[in-house]
Amino acid sequence: MISFMKKWSLALRWWLFFMLINLGTVIMFLTGMVDQVNAVDFTKLSFVIWVAFYVFTLRNGVITYKSSKNPPITEHEISEYVHKNEMGWFASDIFLTIGMTGTVIGFIYMLSTSFAEISTANVVTLKVAMSKMSMGMGAALYTTAAGLICGTILKIQQFDIQQYLDKIDAVCKCGGKK
Repeated sequence: MISFMKKWSLALRWWLFFMLINLGTVIMFLTGMVDQVNAVDFTKLSFVIWVAFYVFTLRNGVITYKSSKNPPITEHEISEYVHKNEMGWFASDIFLTIGMTGTVIGFIYMLSTSFAEISTANVVTLKVAMSKMSMGMGAALYTTAAGLICGTILKIQQFDIQQYLDKIDAVCKCGGKK
């Protein structure tokens, strides 16, 4: 039983992450958070980040399953998994970049549309300006949050895989004595 748990520990940790991600997604749907983000984030970059995050999480699941089922023995196999893992590190950084891009777009939208035809004497134009400002700020903040959260969770997954690969590599280099 212990060898089974040891062999599949990486895949089981990934499965726990995957289930928690799905639970969080369901909670976001049930609480109306997804509808709120959809209404405010006119760039839809939050959803782009989430979909890409989900794809990379599934990709990590395939990598963890394959490496747990048949642990890499040769240095070539280990380097192949490390190469695949580096793509995930890159994606997690891209999520942050996309989130920041959404922030900049949101601020540009907020500043370019809010003050264009504002008249301090007319209350209606002030309300319209405030509405446009809140939409721009909402897009900015939601894309930032999506980039930070998804990027961080993906980095945790990548770190877990990297730790496993480093451990396997150390065992391989010392002739399996660890």
